[in-house]
Amino acid sequence: MSAPAQDILIPAGEARAFIVRRRQTFRLIQVQGEQVADAIFFNANDYRETFHAAHTVYMACLEGTGNIKRVTHLYSKPPRENVMLTVTADPVGVHFAYIGNRCSRLIYRTRDKVEAPPHRTCQDNLAGAIAPYGLTPDDVPDVFNIWMNVDIDSNGRFVVKPPTVKKDDFIEFRAEMDCLVAVSSCPSDIAPVNNFRIKPLRVEIRSIA
Repeated sequence: MSAPAQDILIPAGEARAFIVRRRQTFRLIQVQGEQVADAIFFNANDYRETFHAAHTVYMACLEGTGNIKRVTHLYSKPPRENVMLTVTADPVGVHFAYIGNRCSRLIYRTRDKVEAPPHRTCQDNLAGAIAPYGLTPDDVPDVFNIWMNVDIDSNGRFVVKPPTVKKDDFIEFRAEMDCLVAVSSCPSDIAPVNNFRIKPLRVEIRSIA
């Protein structure tokens, strides 16, 4: 495999944004394991076009290319409904794919009885990462909750479990349009989301010859 065009370290509990050009691939890699990522996607040439989680999962079920935990094509929200990225490799295949949520100040206050700030949140992380592109906290769209391990109990409620992903595991995407991508190494160290300890992640961006 050729050397990456870009190699980006995402520190534990922080976020980074980057551009992936059409036909480039990017691989999100576990540095230590058991770390969830919250990722957002924009059309880099028109920020009004963004990823839509529910549409993506529903289309995966209709197309027979995935389910509520694993998807192949990441769709933009209606009325665009374009494939923004294609998952080209996903050896783990366990994600909280269908809801598009992210940890926020309200969630920490309600679930964990913790104020944020000072605790970091994925909402704030992602808002900060896209700010240099002229975007605001209101512009943070649906997220793809990568590797978040969630089931539904007998009462129809979410049960968050420690992630199954291990050191050096990865997911790889091919961009089907120029994309602005932001990834948060989820800062949750209270719930089982990251098995109670936050870790860094790494991104490799490669060009296809």
